[in-house]
Amino acid sequence: MKLVNGIRGWLFSRQEISAANHDGQLLTLDYELGDACPLECVYCYRYFDSRDNNGGAAKKKPLLDNATWRRVVDEAAELGVQSIKLIGGGEITQEKVFIPSLEYIAQHKIIVVLFTSGTVLGDDELCRRVHGIDGRQLATWLHEKIGASVFIKMDALDGNLQDEIAGYRGYAAIRDRAFRLLMDVGLNKHMPTRLGLEVNVGRRNLHEIMDIYGLRTKHNLYEDVVVSMPCDSYFRHADYDITLEQKRDLYQKIYTFNGRNGIPFDHISPFMGGLECTQLGNGLYVTNRGDIYHCPGSFERLGNVKNESLKSVWERLSPARQYGYRYFCPFREQSGILPSCLYEELEREFVEESESVVAKESPATDSATR
Repeated sequence: MKLVNGIRGWLFSRQEISAANHDGQLLTLDYELGDACPLECVYCYRYFDSRDNNGGAAKKKPLLDNATWRRVVDEAAELGVQSIKLIGGGEITQEKVFIPSLEYIAQHKIIVVLFTSGTVLGDDELCRRVHGIDGRQLATWLHEKIGASVFIKMDALDGNLQDEIAGYRGYAAIRDRAFRLLMDVGLNKHMPTRLGLEVNVGRRNLHEIMDIYGLRTKHNLYEDVVVSMPCDSYFRHADYDITLEQKRDLYQKIYTFNGRNGIPFDHISPFMGGLECTQLGNGLYVTNRGDIYHCPGSFERLGNVKNESLKSVWERLSPARQYGYRYFCPFREQSGILPSCLYEELEREFVEESESVVAKESPATDSATR
């Protein structure tokens, strides 16, 4: 079985991107719902974020109401959005409106890509209290009724270490059960897969990253392996980040693994070993308070959906956003987290000089596979 370097809903062919750019189509939307979360992950860019505040940390902007949240989904559908990535700003599955909200997205024939810690999925008592069903029933619903792809947090395989990073004693056991349920119901039996791991790299878990990355081929997973975003939390916890030399070494190990295991790639990506980033050219990010940005790493506020339509923002930006594939991350570059020299060195090593590693054509990137 030939692996696909992507996950359903976050995988667009160059033909799709070219067509979207030609037609002014918005392909994907990063979207938030609610803000409750039991975890206090050391790297969390939403745990403390000045973008939420009205002049001070203690005065947060009000959350989007349900009617406005749904209107944004309507507007995204009109712009041709193919997938909505539900990324935060807390643990979305804790929200009472979670099930009806996903059903609303699915009614528009938009693919849901859910990012979750698994704290509800892996805890039957909590799941019943919030949604009236247990974790297995919720996982089955996500798989069969919604057709969602799901990313689950996997910062460490060692339970004690994962609990420490997440700031929640006993979290790893709950996460592991949620992960098993998602595999049991068959999310990783698709091609491209519909099951992913969200892996944030830091000093505490660096020694485990290649073991986690090895799960890709063992279980047919996609992995989003990243260093921290250049947001407030990063600068408050900068000691969590690894050195530039450690990043270079990890990139080398991951792309060597890709080559040896037939995982195709065209360029070095800020998502280590993974998809090239199409967000800047083809996506927008809407926070749980309605603010619109290019992506979660950007602090350039483009508007707010409470007083401006998503369409008006997109149409104002789209002529200047025809990047096509953008595999560097300007926000990490500008902050020095991932300087462009690192990408350039790795490009020469793995793309220009290692023809046997480069995938000339990515398999199953036709729109029918998404």
